[in-house]
Amino acid sequence: MARKFKSWLQGLRAYSEDTESPRQFWEWAGLSTIASALQRKVWLPFGLETVYPNLYIMLIGPPASRKGSPVTFSKKILTELGLTVAVDSSSKRAFTMELAEAGKKEVYVDPGTGLTNHQCAISVISKELSSLLAVNPKEMIEVLTDLYDCHEVWDYKTRGQDEDRLFNVCVNCLLASTPSWVAGNLPEEAIGGGYTSRHAIIFGDKVYKRVTLQLRSERQNRLYKDLVTDLSHISRLVGEFSFGGGLQGDAYITLDKWYQRIDRKLRDTTDERLLPFIGRMHAMVLKVAMCLTVDTQDELIFTAPVIEDAIERLEWVLSTASEAFGGHGRNQTGADTKRVIDHVKLCKTTTFRELLRMNFRHLNKTGLREVLETIEAMGVIEWGDRGEIKYIGKKGVKYG
Repeated sequence: MARKFKSWLQGLRAYSEDTESPRQFWEWAGLSTIASALQRKVWLPFGLETVYPNLYIMLIGPPASRKGSPVTFSKKILTELGLTVAVDSSSKRAFTMELAEAGKKEVYVDPGTGLTNHQCAISVISKELSSLLAVNPKEMIEVLTDLYDCHEVWDYKTRGQDEDRLFNVCVNCLLASTPSWVAGNLPEEAIGGGYTSRHAIIFGDKVYKRVTLQLRSERQNRLYKDLVTDLSHISRLVGEFSFGGGLQGDAYITLDKWYQRIDRKLRDTTDERLLPFIGRMHAMVLKVAMCLTVDTQDELIFTAPVIEDAIERLEWVLSTASEAFGGHGRNQTGADTKRVIDHVKLCKTTTFRELLRMNFRHLNKTGLREVLETIEAMGVIEWGDRGEIKYIGKKGVKYG
């Protein structure tokens, strides 16, 4: 059956054009939706292991940055296709029970063996990370961290100390939150550690455009119907990925040239919270490349342009992730520093008096002066002789 769109993501762009959400939120919600539709039905041999296209994605922006619409869309379309979507707020035990139930209905036939495989595949989708972690944050963070790796067999103990077993686990996450909530509520070991390093952190702080009244047009209804049709088609793809031209082809050479420079990236990154993410970028590039491949074709073959696209997207995530973490860290003035940077960035040029008026609830005059001196030393602002404070945000400067 022919697809309705040459690219499912392009169809999504057309569908979401008259919405205010930042385009990067829609783009990554779209990749998450494709990954959720693929589940474990496509894969890539990776040394002694196997890479599946499951993605953990977190949309981070200040309040009213329009994070909700892309998340709501993903949940709606996946539910419409009959794919398993987890409840918004859950305990670890309730979540593992949902996974077990999913394993009863999520099945596919392996074209290589002709065998019917059951999979415990589920999508965790929430407009508020705080809701997902409301019951027991520590347990949910631990279980999601563990299940990112698509275990063939996963054992866990119940409260009664019985042991349950899940087979062929596949978890996708699409979550949303604010920098302040992340900084104030996620435990220190989760930021930059096992939990957030598994996420593509997508930061956005500006609406795409102002839309006074978002009416649902007949064109949007047609586009949505076609998106459902094509996503259903994508969800039926099954098989093993390969590189076009093998290890001598352009796709593999492109990936290899980039990956051989990863150690330099580790040395040059000034935000230590991003180092574990960099360590996982290799596998993430492959996961994103799987989604980008099936976005336009049924052949499970990587091409050089797709690998380049996946690399560019993950490099962008790395360049903006520090802003999403807010002021999280051991430095007690970290949150104040990040907030003042944001204020100066918004104003472009301001004064000490104006910043004190904006921050008096958090900082006194001496504290604000110390924060500004720190930001000036970072090369992010210029503090002129006449007292004007100008945002310069030098290229390459990363701050959290």
